[in-house]
Amino acid sequence: MAVDNSPNAAKTTAPQFQPVSPELPASPVVRHLGLIKAMSIIMAVLIVAALVVIVTTIYSRLTTAKKLLAVTEAELVLPAKSRVTSATATEKGGLVLVIDGIAGQQIWQVTPGGTVSRKTIVSTGE
Repeated sequence: MAVDNSPNAAKTTAPQFQPVSPELPASPVVRHLGLIKAMSIIMAVLIVAALVVIVTTIYSRLTTAKKLLAVTEAELVLPAKSRVTSATATEKGGLVLVIDGIAGQQIWQVTPGGTVSRKTIVSTGE
């Protein structure tokens, strides 16, 4: 007995698309397809924006870390017969110096780069 395996041996047909009849209600997915598409586009844009923020933050922190590692040397010239009585570090890496001298007290604010950004002179009314 010979079995015929040719494609024409059995008459088969693929299932055909059946259009949705107007009297049947559409599924919730079909009803809200436009909203789903809009939400997926918005989510994609938000994901790309978040990735850009993360990458730029990491890059800026890496470049800032390299700048802070450099040792800086600065020279401050005090007035004659003066001495530093107090020194305090600021949050941004600078210094606040209290200097006692002949004319009275002075408060100097020094930047992290070593330059004096502000001098306040405290003197008596004499």
